[in-house]
Amino acid sequence: MQCPSCGQQTAEGKFCTNCGAQLVPEQLNEEEIEQSNNGASVQDHDGSVKGSEVMEKLKSIGIDFGHFFVTLVKKPSEAKKANHSDMVSGMIMIVLFAFILALSYHFVINAIPAGFFRNVSFIDSFMLPFITFILLEFLIAGLAFAGVKLGAQAATFPDVIAKFGAYLIPFFLLYAVGLILTLIGISALSGILILISILGLVLFTPTFILLEQPTEGFDRIYVLLGLYIIAILAFGFFAQSFLTSILGNMMDTMFQGF
Repeated sequence: MQCPSCGQQTAEGKFCTNCGAQLVPEQLNEEEIEQSNNGASVQDHDGSVKGSEVMEKLKSIGIDFGHFFVTLVKKPSEAKKANHSDMVSGMIMIVLFAFILALSYHFVINAIPAGFFRNVSFIDSFMLPFITFILLEFLIAGLAFAGVKLGAQAATFPDVIAKFGAYLIPFFLLYAVGLILTLIGISALSGILILISILGLVLFTPTFILLEQPTEGFDRIYVLLGLYIIAILAFGFFAQSFLTSILGNMMDTMFQGF
């Protein structure tokens, strides 16, 4: 090897046989550089592996949801077979329903002639309603789960979430068709379809879940009546908050010059 001090060739060892300079530090530096490079390579490899795992997981979730959605479009009654293994697909369906509700609210706000609203941001017209509708749907699903427990039925919360999302699919399609009919000017039929879809979200879907199994606890009729009352009150509260927000913006705009 070559001595870093005198530049002469020397035998392997700790010191140069020509000038006596120490050879170990340079060797250590070379080893440290090599170890550092190896560590960086391992980190890059781990990062790429983790990224690949995430992509595979997302792909698997997408495939599962596609199968879930297509199966229930073809045969909605298969929703009774949904269980905890379908919970992620059920949650995706809940989010999609909230998305289309918030999107329609956003379009309604923006369709009102300019001048009625002073400052309605995208957050107020879409993001906040989107989050609110998600919370409303999970509240109704939670009420359905409470009804299942009161009826002493065998179902876990993940099961109920999966079933809730599964039963929402036909009502989601009805709402989408209603929006399309609204855009092409068939408002009477679109209003009926949208009303049915909202009733499906608030009342019909929890009912289907509670009717799947026989009850051994509280009578099913009383459980359903209690669920209807609470769900309608909750929906009315959210609807009133939206109307209050709209009217408040209109009044602020009308009287801003006074």
